[in-house]
Amino acid sequence: MHRSCLTLALTFLLPLPAAAQYWEFGNWRVFVETQETSEHSSQTCTALTGGDGIPSLSLSVYSLDGGPPDDYPKPTLRESAIRGHPTLAQNGQAVGFVFDQQAAFYGIANGYFDADGFAHSETAPRWQDTVNMLLWMKAGQSIDIRTVQPYGPGVPIMQASLRGFTAAYGKMMDECGFSIELPSPKQ
Repeated sequence: MHRSCLTLALTFLLPLPAAAQYWEFGNWRVFVETQETSEHSSQTCTALTGGDGIPSLSLSVYSLDGGPPDDYPKPTLRESAIRGHPTLAQNGQAVGFVFDQQAAFYGIANGYFDADGFAHSETAPRWQDTVNMLLWMKAGQSIDIRTVQPYGPGVPIMQASLRGFTAAYGKMMDECGFSIELPSPKQ
């Protein structure tokens, strides 16, 4: 009897395994992970392109966080390298996000090593550019991401199609309970 009470108590205290859902929209994928606890249910919703051994461009929201209009998901370039090799974007290096050769946004790479010695890098645009970058992602055809060099074109990191981004963004935001609308461009 004591053992079953302990099992029952642990069941209510520990989160249950996450349930995941998956959709594809053009070149973009949406993942929704649901976490259930005795106190609440929450979702982490992610839209991404790339991955599978190459860099990825992703956005994530968490259903229990604040969202639009105060906070929008930041498009983030993520890289991982095999052990002993560097990522293309090095820590502190400027990275350009260029849309259809018409608009560019910039971020600074945050490079680090994980506990196993693998190099990783994450780059997001400046916080004040997030909304305008999302608007370009909805309206554009492609994005070219490369390091920024003082002289020369920089090192290409990733080129991605934006086909399916609008539907993926809408699904991601809707699944986590946020508005899919973006405000007018910020000046």
